[in-house]
Amino acid sequence: MKKVLTIIQLAIISGLIIYGTICLYKGDFVGAYAAFPVLLVYYVWFVARRRRQNPEKSDDQ
Repeated sequence: MKKVLTIIQLAIISGLIIYGTICLYKGDFVGAYAAFPVLLVYYVWFVARRRRQNPEKSDDQ
């Protein structure tokens, strides 16, 4: 089940990056930059989830 979720997450992130790249090539800067907040929120959520799972391996030491 973990592998399936990882593949789905990679597909979503790859899709957003490809969408932003295509928009940049077409000259649609608003569409290209619309994907960045989604990627940022996903990254923050991913880091927070990773820290909750492994609190003893924190980099804050």
